[in-house]
Amino acid sequence: MVVSLLDRMALNNGYTIPGIGLGTSGMKGQEAEDAVFSAIMKGYRLIDTASMYDNEEDVGRGINRAVSSGVSRDEIFVVTKIWKTDAGFDSAIQSFEASLERLNQSYVDLLLIHWPDKDDAVNLDTWRALEDIYESNRARSIGVSNFSRGDLAELLKEAKVRPAINQFEVYPGNPNQDLNDYCDSENIVTMAYSPLKRGNVSKERHLTTIGEKYGKTPSQVALRWDIQRDVIPIPKSSNKDRIQENAEVFDFVLSDEDMNTINGLDKQNRDRNPNGMVRSGDVKGRTSRENRQGRR
Repeated sequence: MVVSLLDRMALNNGYTIPGIGLGTSGMKGQEAEDAVFSAIMKGYRLIDTASMYDNEEDVGRGINRAVSSGVSRDEIFVVTKIWKTDAGFDSAIQSFEASLERLNQSYVDLLLIHWPDKDDAVNLDTWRALEDIYESNRARSIGVSNFSRGDLAELLKEAKVRPAINQFEVYPGNPNQDLNDYCDSENIVTMAYSPLKRGNVSKERHLTTIGEKYGKTPSQVALRWDIQRDVIPIPKSSNKDRIQENAEVFDFVLSDEDMNTINGLDKQNRDRNPNGMVRSGDVKGRTSRENRQGRR
């Protein structure tokens, strides 16, 4: 478990990754550039983007502003992704090279397949491209996003390089525990997008009650819950005060009782609506989740 904003977790290839980061989905232009710059100057070192977000140029400018202000590029962990329309070996290579150019970087720290294809052979072909990029050292680590247990199991049968990360949706009430446990068993780190349920964790009364014990907001409790589970949250915000608030999660520790209460929110959700939860290993569920989230 990481103990500070600058602390790092070990990956399965010998590299390390910060334990919390900034998500940038939905940000563009000056807003994205300023958010990235502000986050880095406040101590964040993990910045997440994707070709599909259409903001890599803006994110790159924010990163390079921070480097020009004295932050070493080696300290910053940059993540980008190959979108599903660029699946396949040649297309993935071309997509990555375009991403590097837009980011104005010579390398990224982590490259992900953004969504799995329905065809395992296509996923493997795309993964071969990521392995090629990894061998060239233009991506220091490689991984996947939104891969179910079944998707990962098929990829692992043929992969020469084991994925370092699986990024998928995690928040209190939707811990995706089965998938997280599987990733742990395969030495793959979980990265959580939408860790604040798109801002809706503030409506969860259990998180409010727990936060009052520690003098923290429901959002800070949700992020701390991830950190104590060795899950890397990447909350999205362009608000400088909120960016700062999201980083202030290392001065308290949730008790076992409080962790169990938050873990139990998943059971409450399933008991209320047993058909409403998308389970990670359900391929049909994965498709409906993708449709529901649009281009995320």
